[in-house]
Amino acid sequence: MIGDLLDYACWLAALVSIGAYVASLMRNRPYFRPFNSLGLLLTGAALLGLPTVIGSDLPDSAVPHTAYVVLTLIAAAAFQTYSALRRRKARAAEAK
Repeated sequence: MIGDLLDYACWLAALVSIGAYVASLMRNRPYFRPFNSLGLLLTGAALLGLPTVIGSDLPDSAVPHTAYVVLTLIAAAAFQTYSALRRRKARAAEAK
């Protein structure tokens, strides 16, 4: 059951991360720095592949370690999403 919850958390965070990368890329046209938020895309890709590596049948001794890895990747994706989508003062001045 915990393995299934970790799988769903990975998939959800991966989709949000990849969507945030696309949104960041589209928002920052004309693509001056497409690699600035590439870590967000790569973290999303890692989260997308993680359920395959973990598998649904986790032994009880592996649950804390697996949860640590999943939660760390989700936190990394969340902070990268915030950084990619925040409005900076210079960019906000250009938008006016």
